[in-house]
Amino acid sequence: MENWLQQTLLTLTHSTSYYFLIAAIACGEGIALVGLIIPGSVLCISVGLLAANGHGDFWLSCLAASIGAIIGDLISYLTGSRSGHQLVNRTHSTRALKILRRAELFFAAHGGKSLLFARFFGPLRGFVPFIAGSLRLSPKTVLFYSISGGILWGIGYPALGYYGGLTWQQFHLSAYSVVGMIGIIVAVVFLFWAWRSQSKSR
Repeated sequence: MENWLQQTLLTLTHSTSYYFLIAAIACGEGIALVGLIIPGSVLCISVGLLAANGHGDFWLSCLAASIGAIIGDLISYLTGSRSGHQLVNRTHSTRALKILRRAELFFAAHGGKSLLFARFFGPLRGFVPFIAGSLRLSPKTVLFYSISGGILWGIGYPALGYYGGLTWQQFHLSAYSVVGMIGIIVAVVFLFWAWRSQSKSR
């Protein structure tokens, strides 16, 4: 089963659907609530690592990640502007509500700039555009900071993996070793997230 998954991933990097998948992951991470279960940043770093080893085009990957990130921000903004208060009242997740409050404070402190800063602040990523929408922040301001943040994030995270991958190439890692490393990274991040969530629930 593991070999089949590795082969599927490596094959996918040479198809157009690979870039749509990158965009979908980046988009999902930028949507309030949905983004809490999608490790988009880790996966985008992994995309750069794969590109460094000849699997997928680096700049197309960055373009896909940037477009997905921008769309995710805009979806959160529109959701917040249309049904922000209703969704908050229906949310029963203590963790989500805590992050929402943090996002409100973050937005109050930085205003429109928070859309750019939150791109690099993990859980706040999807909630700040949501708050901006519920507070009716100007669409022009949202577009400016969301596009700026989306491009920086969409290039920056794959670049970390790409240049890290170039460094690792001196060890002559095989493609399957690279996929294995990515699997380990994702597993460690997931276990850390699960442990952190459990600790906060106590």
